Amino acid sequence: MGSKIITKTDQIMEDRMLAVSSDPVRSDTLQKARAFKRTWLELAEALSKVTESKLWEKWGFSDFDAYCRKELHLRGSTVAKLLGSYRFLETSAPRVIERARTDHYEAPIPSIATVEFVEKATAAGHADAETLRTIHRSAFEEGVEKPMLAKKFGELVFPVSNADRKEKLRSSIAAAARRLSSLIAEDGAPVTKALAIRVEETIGELLEAVEN
Repeated sequence: MGSKIITKTDQIMEDRMLAVSSDPVRSDTLQKARAFKRTWLELAEALSKVTESKLWEKWGFSDFDAYCRKELHLRGSTVAKLLGSYRFLETSAPRVIERARTDHYEAPIPSIATVEFVEKATAAGHADAETLRTIHRSAFEEGVEKPMLAKKFGELVFPVSNADRKEKLRSSIAAAARRLSSLIAEDGAPVTKALAIRVEETIGELLEAVEN
């Protein structure tokens, strides 16, 4: 059985955990940062406590961002995503946070991508109340993840305007026409020269129609 591979960052963070072991909050937050992919919600809650109480000041960091970068090895954009999703759950689905604090989950803990989808769907304001309730239930009680939510509810919560739909269709037609023109012009294309000329003329008319 092979030994576990420890990266340089892992080793640095493990050494730091030992160095700050006398401070349980600091050590616990650092440990959760190491296990970020598995415990994103726990880490988000820990970060929320750190920033609300400004604990990074007594730990000797100039600001919260410096603490996250230097000690937890987390980018600012990652921290913002974590805190944003956590605060959304605090106000919209506190039961999910309560579940994460126990060892026996009554339902799966949603991924951060799933929480972001629900948050954006709620903020967009296009879906009616019943649809939003269904999305919340699917994500936070039934364990449906973002890809399936997007497939099922994407067009309802993020509707595409007729103008955008026409523009997308126009671009697709133009791209397909140019691709066909390129294929016909290749050596060995299984079409006669006369047919190739007629198709090129038709493609020219098509491109003129969709691009003007």
